[in-house]
Parts: sequence; C-alpha cells; structure tokens
Amino acid sequence: MAKVVHVINVDIGVKIHLRNQLLYLKRGGYDVSAICSPGALITEDGITEEGIPVKLIEITSRISPLHDLRTLFALFSYFRDNRFDIVHTHSLKPGLLGRLAARLAGVPIVIHTLHGFFFYEDMSPMKQTFWKQMEKMGMRLGDYTLSQGREDVETAIREGICKPDKVGYLGNGINLQMFDPENILIKQRQAKRQELGVTDGQKVVAMAGRLIVEKGYLEFFEAARLIRQRDENVHFWAMGASQPSREGAISMSDLQTDGLDKVISFLGMRSDMPELLAAVDVFVLPSHGREGVPRVLMEASTMGKPIVATSVRGCREVIVHNQTGLLVPPRDASALAESILTLLKDAGLAYGLGQAARDYALDHFDERDYFERIHNIYQMFLAC
Repeated sequence: MAKVVHVINVDIGVKIHLRNQLLYLKRGGYDVSAICSPGALITEDGITEEGIPVKLIEITSRISPLHDLRTLFALFSYFRDNRFDIVHTHSLKPGLLGRLAARLAGVPIVIHTLHGFFFYEDMSPMKQTFWKQMEKMGMRLGDYTLSQGREDVETAIREGICKPDKVGYLGNGINLQMFDPENILIKQRQAKRQELGVTDGQKVVAMAGRLIVEKGYLEFFEAARLIRQRDENVHFWAMGASQPSREGAISMSDLQTDGLDKVISFLGMRSDMPELLAAVDVFVLPSHGREGVPRVLMEASTMGKPIVATSVRGCREVIVHNQTGLLVPPRDASALAESILTLLKDAGLAYGLGQAARDYALDHFDERDYFERIHNIYQMFLAC
C-alpha cells in the first residue's frame, strides 16, 4: 500500500477542497494523510470524521525566512520519520517548502498540483520575474506538476518554467450531484432568501471567495454602489472566510464608513452553497488574476446560474464569453456593473447563459475525472 501525504497551506483545503480527492485515494487503497496549517476548522493533530490523519505544521502566507526555515525543518522531519512513498504538494508556498523538504528527506516521488500561477498579466514586470523564478525553482524540485488549468500548462512551457515532459493537465471538478438545481425546490429557494432578508421581487447578486482584495471585492463593492444608483431593488451577498492576517484583507469597518453594509450582506464561510446559489439571480467572480480553476464558478455553473467573471487565467477555463457567461476586464468596476445589469434586465439572456453553463459544467467538471488522472500519475511513477 503506497503511503501518500498531501501538503496544503490552510485547513479549509483539507476539509473542503481536498476532502473528496483524499477519500477517493483512500478508497483506492492508498494510505493517505494530510499536512496543513492550524485554523478554525482543524485546531490540533488528529483524524478527520472521514478517517484522514492530519498533521498541523504552520505554513505562513508571507515570506518570513526564520519561520519558513522552521517550517522546512518540521516538514523534513515528518517526511523522514514517516517514510512516505509520495509527497503531493499544493499551492506556491507549501509547494516550495514541501518539495524541498521531501527531496532532503529522500522521498521517492514528489508531485505538485498547480492551482494557478502567482503571477498574472497586469503585475509589474519585476514581480512577474520574481514569481516566475520561484515557480521554476519549485518545478525543478518535483518529479511532476499537475496543472488545474490548460492555460497554465501553456504558460509554464512558453515561459521556460519547466520542460513539457514535467507538466501535464489535471483539470478540476466538483461533486456534480450536490449542485443539481432540480434537487432544490422553489420553496427552499424562497425560504433561503427570506432567511437572509431578501424581499419578494428583489434581485440577488452574489460572489464568493476569501475576503481579500485580489478576489475582486473592491470592484464588487463599487459595482454594487453603481447598480444601486440605478436600481434599488438589488441586494448583494458576499460569501467567504475572513483572513485578517493576509495581505490585502478586506476591512468591514471600511464598508460601514461608506454605508455599504446596508447594501451588502456578509455571509461568512458557508456549508449551504447549493441552497445559496439556488437563491441567487446573478453570480460574479471579479478576480484580479490568481485563479486555478475556481471551484465557485464550477458550482454556480452547475446550478445553471448566469455568471459574470473577469477575463483571467482560470476564469476563462470555466466561462466562455457570450456562451456560458460574460467576461469583463479585471479591476473594472464599471464594466462589471454593466454586465450584471445586462443579466438582471434580460431574463432570456440570463436563462440561456445559465443553461449553457450547466451543460458545459456537466461535460467538463466531474471531479471523478481528475481523481482518476491523479491515480494514473501515481501508478505511473510507482511502477518506475
């Protein structure tokens, strides 16, 4: 039985993003466990309700040489003592430290999942160069990189970050059965809207993501302001975990000063996303440029919702402009507002885009497909 450990930065990654993937591997006969930073969902070493062992090792989001060195040593010691066959890392910081520690500990197979590059199109050339070098360093430490997005595979090869035989397409997906609009009755949708203070006839526009600037919250807030100037019968929901320690964290006090707290409801991190999405009229994701293949866009698409997203890597993996949704330039609140209003005013267009989005999602975003690709990669390297 191959012994596999997944390394990710935050506990939500283990509890939500990797949950089904880890269970698939466990059912497939792998001895699977996880490493993440402590958080609100996982506060101590232990075993999840599904039987996945979790080791807590703090991996900060910021560059902190002394702390990063301690993290590297903790990872190295854990890998050495547990003699894993495969170390599988996720995201940039866990990917760098995890792959280096695995190599130092003599782990035979080191795999990395690329959840979108840290650099993006409108970042300064100096910053782009720095992050490309970081990505290149990480790629050299691993045996293989699995990219959630096709564009990132092309970017990795074009920018010389890695050789073509060291990176491949993985894709991303969700449990499609969980996000079936036919499973949610009209009365459930109405009850959810009433629970959250939405009156009859009022439209709801929502976005979801960590409460940080790069997710596009400032543009969402400005778009809300612009839309309310033209239509007061629209309400806005923001769903996502607060991350006050992260650079660019959104401050609730700023919204109170601007009076936006009367327009936008902050729902926090939710466990009822299918019901919430059923109650939404338009879903948006105005990210600045750091996305893999966004889970929330796949979920909203599968629920048949009309979507407005920014034209950045990752979002373009889910949304085909004017076919399965609308794409707007990043950091452009006016364009975001206009596209949202277009969908709110044109019910036929909104319905057509939503149905096309659902059809596309059913064809492309079944999580079982990329679980199988991971298994096949593991078996290929284990057979060598």
